[in-house]
Amino acid sequence: MADIRMRSVCKAFKDVRVIERVNLDIEDGEFAVFVGPSGCGKSTLLRLVAGLEDITSGEMTIGGKQVNNIPPSQRGVAMVFQSYALYPHMTIFDNMAFGLKLAKEDSGEIKDRVHWAAKILQMEHLLERLPKELSGGQRQRVAIGRAIVRKPGVFLFDEPLSNLDAALRVQTRIEISKLHHNLGASMIYVTHDQVEAMTLADKIVLLNAGKAVIEEGSVAQIGPPLELYHHPVNLFVAGFIGSPKMNFLSGQLSGVENGVAAVTLPDGTVVRAAVDASSAQPGQAVTLGIRPEHVALGDGSGNSVRGEVAYVEHLGESSFIYSQVQGAANHVIVRQEGDTHAKMSDRLTLALAPQHCHLFDEKGRAFRRRIEAVAETMPVLQ
Repeated sequence: MADIRMRSVCKAFKDVRVIERVNLDIEDGEFAVFVGPSGCGKSTLLRLVAGLEDITSGEMTIGGKQVNNIPPSQRGVAMVFQSYALYPHMTIFDNMAFGLKLAKEDSGEIKDRVHWAAKILQMEHLLERLPKELSGGQRQRVAIGRAIVRKPGVFLFDEPLSNLDAALRVQTRIEISKLHHNLGASMIYVTHDQVEAMTLADKIVLLNAGKAVIEEGSVAQIGPPLELYHHPVNLFVAGFIGSPKMNFLSGQLSGVENGVAAVTLPDGTVVRAAVDASSAQPGQAVTLGIRPEHVALGDGSGNSVRGEVAYVEHLGESSFIYSQVQGAANHVIVRQEGDTHAKMSDRLTLALAPQHCHLFDEKGRAFRRRIEAVAETMPVLQ
């Protein structure tokens, strides 16, 4: 078993508290991704699991064994760093075997493990080459192979794809996903890339930064990727998960009727959201949120706002229309088909489906949505 449990884990560097009150369970064989803005403590939390940093307070267990004071070599974990850190004068075989040789493993066992790992990574034909003869993606696979040969219970990845170009990132991401499927080991992966987090994770751990860490703890929300996407617990989660991020409109709650909240925008427009706002008072400041794919171009009837096109991004299979809407701190983004005819300065009516609207109170906390099953309107990810 290689489950990981954290209870009230904190980490401080002198007077600076980087990790605050983390309570987290990662089950045996689960793929967890730590994601969040720069400086939120993603890598620090990973290093606490690896034993490369000491825990200031709290308790951590791996496989049911407390590891607070256990050195990295005895934790049963292997780490893949952002840098490949390969020995340039050694062959790929020797790079992968180096840790096993230091541990004084039997030479026959070392050979078997290296060839086993190389087969999994489809790099058996590269074992006699030097690192300089490999591409960036191949070097990263060597770094992963160096971790595999140890047969750890937990794999730790610290932004392993950040040095690769876009095409190699996609290819290596697929390989890491297959590796997890084949090995069935617990994996923790640190990234700032939402696409990596959404596509790789069984469980996303979204970390906060700044003042929110002290007030609310380091963890903003934990859950499956689509849970964070469709049911963010606060404004921070809603604004961080999703690319482009969720659209936000400031307003005031003007009433609640039959489970639908009415929100008055600064220009007097009233829009409705299917959320349970019965605990709020009319006149309270709120923020309405809706994702770009749930904003449609309307005809002026129903739940809609008016906007002026500021910019259009044509991506081929889709286009993003950036519209200036009164009451929006940033542009309201609309996702359309790739052949949209919208252009700068066009005046558009933007329809907001109530069942896809989110609502947040003055402190940024989300009201519970009345329409729970929104997933059927989205493509199913296999």
